[in-house]
Amino acid sequence: MKKTVLILIILILVSCAVFAKKKKNKSPEWLNSPKSIYPEQLYLSALGEGDSRTMAENYAIANLAKIFRSKVSADESYIQRYRELTSQDGSSYEDLTEVVKDVNIKADETLYNIQFSDSYTDKYGIVHVIAYLNRFKTGELYEEKIRDNSSSIHYYLEQSNSSGDDLFQYAALSAASVFSNQNETLLDQLLIISPDTYEFLELDYVHEEILKQLAAKTSNIGFDVDISNDEENKISILVTSLLTDLGFVLSEKPQLLVTGSVSFEETDLGRKDNFIFTRYDLQLILSDNESITIAALSENGREGHTNYLEAKSRAIKILGKKIDKNFRNKILGYFDSLVMAK
Repeated sequence: MKKTVLILIILILVSCAVFAKKKKNKSPEWLNSPKSIYPEQLYLSALGEGDSRTMAENYAIANLAKIFRSKVSADESYIQRYRELTSQDGSSYEDLTEVVKDVNIKADETLYNIQFSDSYTDKYGIVHVIAYLNRFKTGELYEEKIRDNSSSIHYYLEQSNSSGDDLFQYAALSAASVFSNQNETLLDQLLIISPDTYEFLELDYVHEEILKQLAAKTSNIGFDVDISNDEENKISILVTSLLTDLGFVLSEKPQLLVTGSVSFEETDLGRKDNFIFTRYDLQLILSDNESITIAALSENGREGHTNYLEAKSRAIKILGKKIDKNFRNKILGYFDSLVMAK
């Protein structure tokens, strides 16, 4: 009798364990039917999967971002400027999610208020997760951020109008354009997240007018370039291209002056592969007409190739990238600092 009872107890325990295991391994409803848990009229959602929860979340974010396909260009420099300009008022980025970029994840969007479901790991060890946006709550958040940015735009426009200094006016208008561009991105996203919120949102400025004012002011600021030992003016051309891209114009009476020097020297490193190297050294200083330094760039290194001319050509290409990115960021950083300090 006792033996029979013991066997029954063991069978019951085994049955419970099997049932519990099956229940535990049962896939969630959102895995097969995301819209049943996150209906489209209330949520934007996307599924992601990977070897870990972090990877699954990254893929889910990327898939969610693909819904937007924003037409507004936002490069790293622009995003960084917006963050630095807003950091002065204590703005938080806890609700901002940048899409992770690696070999397999590509989506050029930065989104707010992304949330995640509980994760599920299937029998193959693959982790699944849903990234989602609540349309109503996220729409309210976007509306608030757009209005905050609009306030900053008016602040910088007033700063520009109240100053008689061309460079400061440019700095203020440039900052206003950063916030206006950010709002263009947010509006582009809001139209998809919450069309009703977008429809009733009224802006008290005109984006195109801000860009027009900035272009007009920048075109009145002249610059010149004087770089010693610049054979064939290749470095001067690179610097000129950068400043004209920013909107400034070459002038015989410049308000901005770039001075500096560049040198290239053939170097034998004693390698057996017959590679020839050139050492390069570049020094640049951008100053105003009162000789106040705006930005400085110092770069040196070496590049190699099978002949000296190709090695030098590589060095010039490297310097071109450094001028376009590093020198550009320092110039814009200086002008942003003028209005941030006010």
